[in-house]
Amino acid sequence: MMAEHVCFAHPILSMHLVYVFSMLYKHSLVPDAFGKGIIIPLLKNSDGNRFTSDNYRGITLSPVMSKLFEMVLLLQFKDQLLSDPLQFGFKSKSSCSHAIFAFKTTVDHYIKNGSTVSLCALDISKAFDRVDH
Repeated sequence: MMAEHVCFAHPILSMHLVYVFSMLYKHSLVPDAFGKGIIIPLLKNSDGNRFTSDNYRGITLSPVMSKLFEMVLLLQFKDQLLSDPLQFGFKSKSSCSHAIFAFKTTVDHYIKNGSTVSLCALDISKAFDRVDH
């Protein structure tokens, strides 16, 4: 099933989905099929070596109904799903410049007060590579 099937379906489908999703929530149940997906390897660099796993990243195609249920839950509970204010990734109205500002301000504070600042950096670029959409 594709997203278009849900978008262009008969209006009665929404009523049935409301009922099904309400029952799933009420009984604290998530079908096993909601956690299953198809993993497709995507080539990162077409000029690179196509025979090494480092040049691929997997994307998972998830069932449309599980994505829809997740969106409903996220909308329903967004006020309760809070993260630390010092988390900058994966948040709206937040970016690398915010993280860099917080880092620089912290380092400047400790240096100004005569402390030594030690730094450890971790390159996780392979975990978060970019894909043209």
